[in-house]
Amino acid sequence: MSAGAATSSQTYHVYADGSCLGNPGPGGWAAVIVMPDGASRTIYGGDPSTTNNRMELTAAIEGLRVIPAGARVVLRSDSQYLVKTMTLGWKRNMNSDLWLKLDHEVGERKVRFEWVEGHAGDPLNEQADRQARAAAAIAGKTGHVHYHGLPIVEEEPPASAVESGEDDATVRELRPLLAAGESIRKCDGCGRAFVAAASQPDRHCQLAMCQLKARRSTRHRIK
Repeated sequence: MSAGAATSSQTYHVYADGSCLGNPGPGGWAAVIVMPDGASRTIYGGDPSTTNNRMELTAAIEGLRVIPAGARVVLRSDSQYLVKTMTLGWKRNMNSDLWLKLDHEVGERKVRFEWVEGHAGDPLNEQADRQARAAAAIAGKTGHVHYHGLPIVEEEPPASAVESGEDDATVRELRPLLAAGESIRKCDGCGRAFVAAASQPDRHCQLAMCQLKARRSTRHRIK
């Protein structure tokens, strides 16, 4: 998706959430963006020393940034600090730098803020919460985490669809560290999860045994 203007009839939905391990402490933010055609993408980031409110605001800012100017947006968050400040005019005593950034992004689009109850079963709110917490944990170990601004594409398959034969915790920790264009796939040879570039056509990992299977299969097809 380009950053160009969108028609006002297009409606995007953003589920934004922030998390902090201690307040202040390592924090993470995440936004699940759903396009008008239903395709979605989760973006996220983290900071090794921040506050929960700053992460809530950052999630909203970054979620809006990847949506074209002029688009209609429904932004949902379980942060009353965010939603009621934007809808009821709560006084802004802190985080003035982030409020200015949020005001700018809102001014570029037609945004409606909606509060959703946290941990109440909304699947996309729960998804944003999980990713924000994961980003906070990684930020606490490795420093800043930032993954955003890429074209919105259809979401990767759920982790359970590719983790056969692999430790779930390992894959969950690895997923936020993937670079642009990388995904986690299940090897057709050994059944384990492996990291692959989007341009990689085959479904086999780099283990010699699996590459032998893949190349034998290719040779047979050529014959």
